[in-house]
Amino acid sequence: MTGRPGGVLLAFEGYGAEPTGAERMALRAAEQLAGRGWSVAVLSTAAQPATRAALATAGVPVVGSAAELARVRPGWTPAVVHGFDLARPEPLQEAVRVAQRFRARFVLTPCSAPQVWPDRAAAGRICAAAAVVFVISQPEARALPELGVPAGRIRLVPHAADLVGTPRPAAFRQRYGLAGPVVLYLGRRAGFKGYRTLLEATREVWARLPGTGFVFIGPDTDPAAPAAFAAHADPRVLDLGVAGEQTKHDALAACDLLCLPTTADVFPLVFIEAWLSGKPVVSGDFPGAGEVVRHGVDGLVVRSAPGPVAAALVELLADPGRRAAMGEAGRRRADREFGWSRVADAYEAGYRAEQPAPTGREAR
Repeated sequence: MTGRPGGVLLAFEGYGAEPTGAERMALRAAEQLAGRGWSVAVLSTAAQPATRAALATAGVPVVGSAAELARVRPGWTPAVVHGFDLARPEPLQEAVRVAQRFRARFVLTPCSAPQVWPDRAAAGRICAAAAVVFVISQPEARALPELGVPAGRIRLVPHAADLVGTPRPAAFRQRYGLAGPVVLYLGRRAGFKGYRTLLEATREVWARLPGTGFVFIGPDTDPAAPAAFAAHADPRVLDLGVAGEQTKHDALAACDLLCLPTTADVFPLVFIEAWLSGKPVVSGDFPGAGEVVRHGVDGLVVRSAPGPVAAALVELLADPGRRAAMGEAGRRRADREFGWSRVADAYEAGYRAEQPAPTGREAR
């Protein structure tokens, strides 16, 4: 595809309580592309109200089906259908069918690690239908050929943060009575994200640093989450549940470090948000974590178990100078490498590039 921008249909699905990293990636892509002259629409049946409002502001309609798209934009034909997040394969299967109907190029951003794909066979068919697969980390790029994606179709794109508003760290601490060190968990309460690991690490941290507070922000996608928090109830554990974007920005600015002991991720968006806030991260040892977090430079990568996580937290909380240096290293890296305009540049290049044709296997 060359010449003037054409039509792009972005396809993704929501998870319920709040926008996920995948949903925010699709939203920011839509805003950037619309601002560059592309005619953009979104295919989604469960986009968050805030996402829908932001898309409406950008002049991007949200439809739930190809039939609705035909009613909303009569005669409109996408040149590209761009699907996001293989953790939700059903909407992407529909996106492949829409691309075939319009004879559009189908491209894909997997967004999530293969370990959390619910249907690897369906994911493989979706990948096979993609002319381009956009990845956000080198480990992800290396893993996809093993799943049948030709290396010539894989394109590495930058990542970006999604912080909103001006942070108010002092007000956040005062509001919640946080006087000592603060560890922040920001993400869905899913088993693989490691929220239970962090809860179990609290007592080992308190044995060394009893004044440490733990703040958890994110929706309960694990049905066992309420019971896990009840079992670890303590005034030093602050569970804010689903919080607004301003509150999340305030929490990132107010904390001393971010901890996400995840075991199955690609490149958590919240890591970049923490670095932009000048905070180091403690990450679980998901595949490729050592290439996402520079161990000892902008954070620590440790085994996703209570003991190693607690030891890493104590190590950084007890050393303000090292913590500040890591946070500053992360900030410089985020300023240099990441940003939504860079992501849009990479998407546009992928949309227009000549790539090997799909294998012919269809996502059904």
